[in-house]
Amino acid sequence: MDLARLAAGALYRPDSARAPVRFAAAELRAYLTRLFGDAPGERPVAGATGAWLHLAPPEADSPPEIPAPPAGAEYALVPRAGGLTLTAATPRALVAAVYALLEAAGCEWSPDGPDGERLPREPARTLPALEGRAAFARRAYASDLGTWHYGVPSRLAERLPSDVAFIDWMAKSGATGFLFIRAANDTQWTVPPLAAELERRGLALELGGHVLTELLPRSLFAAHPEYFPSTSGGERSDLGNLCPSSAALGIVSERARAAFAGAAEVHLWGLDALEGGWCTCERCARLAPSDQALLVCNAVADALAPDVRLFHLAYHDTLPPPESVRPAPGVSAEFAPRERCYAHPLDDPACVTNRPYRQAFEHHLERFAGRVHVFEYYGDAILFGGCAVPLVDVCGRDLEYYRRAGARGVSCLTFGRYSLWAHGANIEAFARASFRPAEAPAARTAHCVRRFGAAAGPMTRYLTALETLMARVVTYGDVKLPPARDATRATLDDALAAAPEVRRLLRDAAATARAPASVAAEEPLLDYTLATLAALRQWAAAAAGARDEAAAEHAATALGDAIRHVASVPVEVKGSWGAYDLEIANAFYVASLRARRAAGG
Repeated sequence: MDLARLAAGALYRPDSARAPVRFAAAELRAYLTRLFGDAPGERPVAGATGAWLHLAPPEADSPPEIPAPPAGAEYALVPRAGGLTLTAATPRALVAAVYALLEAAGCEWSPDGPDGERLPREPARTLPALEGRAAFARRAYASDLGTWHYGVPSRLAERLPSDVAFIDWMAKSGATGFLFIRAANDTQWTVPPLAAELERRGLALELGGHVLTELLPRSLFAAHPEYFPSTSGGERSDLGNLCPSSAALGIVSERARAAFAGAAEVHLWGLDALEGGWCTCERCARLAPSDQALLVCNAVADALAPDVRLFHLAYHDTLPPPESVRPAPGVSAEFAPRERCYAHPLDDPACVTNRPYRQAFEHHLERFAGRVHVFEYYGDAILFGGCAVPLVDVCGRDLEYYRRAGARGVSCLTFGRYSLWAHGANIEAFARASFRPAEAPAARTAHCVRRFGAAAGPMTRYLTALETLMARVVTYGDVKLPPARDATRATLDDALAAAPEVRRLLRDAAATARAPASVAAEEPLLDYTLATLAALRQWAAAAAGARDEAAAEHAATALGDAIRHVASVPVEVKGSWGAYDLEIANAFYVASLRARRAAGG
């Protein structure tokens, strides 16, 4: 097989192909043209169906019989009959097969989209047989709908190009879908232009999020307070989720049927709060929050089509597995260990913080008969306070543990371009590890080569040192809400002691001949990160011992002022989250520290 010769031949496909199959054919022809200067002539096969393509040499007059991919494989690339057959289990997998073929020829993809990818000067012409066998069947990304600022057209337009580029990379790196996370204040379920981009590539449009307040309208409270949760004081409140012992289940199920029509993946989550607003009435008092949440999921699962996968969220007060309610067959658990320690992989036996999270995860595997997916936070700009937090090693080791334990899918929370700036290596590690966990470490070098060019070597050393520094910090939930104890101050002291060496490594990278502008863009992010840690160290010192009120207030002010380091960074680098949401999130954490101080915490 000679790929250059096949580029001058014919490309057979089913004539009644679905849109992603036609997209796969168009992409293959376009990239072969860029690699070899020729595009194979497209030849639809009358009456043929399925997800396949066949590259044939110029002299061929018909495609051979197309085999199905081997059992357990999403796709296969099979040299045969002098040509090359791409056969897939789904249209989405066929798109992935095309990109796997091109990657084997030497193409390198980028989260920045086609503008950032690298094509080989001398592409490989002879390729081995390939099979797509992924560690996880579902490999998804997620973002909060509110971060698109869809009510402000100029902000939405500002963000869309980078998201289209990201979706392009998702397909090229083997992702399966994207979740738009709806919350209480949202007024729509998706970002339509991006939904269209997902659809044409065959990527799943996942719907839902923290949506119980939408599925049970608060306007019903006046007439039916019994639909809503009872507080610990015995009063009904419309601020929480619902009373699952009431007729509210029927209303939620009917509205869910309409809201999620046509969706294959539905996420039915309660309120996003540490105390999630579940019911304590006489009938619900025996039910733990996770049991109440699962009752809702079971009821909605009965109302939806039988092939819909519905996710019950294990998060905050629903993190413990359900005790008395059994999941319906169509309900899977979505395990979201947000407050875990990110300095260690989840299965590290020496990490006391992660032990209960690991136990909860394994109990969910038992309770849900293996139907467990993991929602991870490697790109969470809120959790990490907007700081630069490389987690390549932890990401790879986490996903190897999740695979070994039997998780069926993984997803990663992102915040658009800001996450690519502050956590780009993590996201590339997640993409690799969700397919093959052992490939995660290679993401650090690959990320630096693609993003930093001539400065890739020193930038790899810089990110490795920064990962070690930040591992001292990410041992508790939100970076900007540290525990008020002497150990926190000592931890931050250790981290800041390593800061001069980390800063030196970044300056060495910036001094590299032909270093691109992307290296200089890392400096304000590091300045912001270290200023944040210094302010938190001041706060931790003031919160312990003599409890110096003036010092605590000075620390809170310094934390608020830290974002000045990224104020002048262009939106093309820091994204809309960095331009519009970081200041709001930072103000929340400053207010939280002050409130904790006032409460004596």
